[in-house]
Amino acid sequence: MVMNEEQLIYYLTGFADGEGCFCIALKNQKSAKVKWVLDPIFHVTQNANHKEILYEFQRLLNCGIVIKKYGQEQTMQFIVQSRKDLIAKVIPFFKKYKLITKNKDFEIFAEAVESLEQHKHADKEEFKKLLKKVFTMNGEGKQRRYKIEDVLKSLDSSETIRQTH
Repeated sequence: MVMNEEQLIYYLTGFADGEGCFCIALKNQKSAKVKWVLDPIFHVTQNANHKEILYEFQRLLNCGIVIKKYGQEQTMQFIVQSRKDLIAKVIPFFKKYKLITKNKDFEIFAEAVESLEQHKHADKEEFKKLLKKVFTMNGEGKQRRYKIEDVLKSLDSSETIRQTH
């Protein structure tokens, strides 16, 4: 079956709802004003045998890269890390074409990316508010390297923290 552009858009939206991830990595960076950096990433994963769907995302959104997933030879990913592309292309697309299962994560992701773009994260209290929201994403942050309590504590002190893994 050949799809028209509108059908493809809805198909890709549903595909992203199942195989996509809106995530915001947390990185400890001593040179950052608040010692931490939030790094937003949108990615969609697929078996290498069907990687053409990832190239459809790249074509439709006119951004991102398609690469092999590190450590998984048969898995490919479409990745958008550029904040400019997230703001101009990815976020408007998913605001227009609503997700079902990942909508809550997407809304927090969009708010976080927009806050980062406005440099609100430079203020420690704003950063804490944003961090608390980010930690509710993707299963309440169960796969994060750091515990939120430790990160919040480190923001109020001069200590650095170790990863939990």
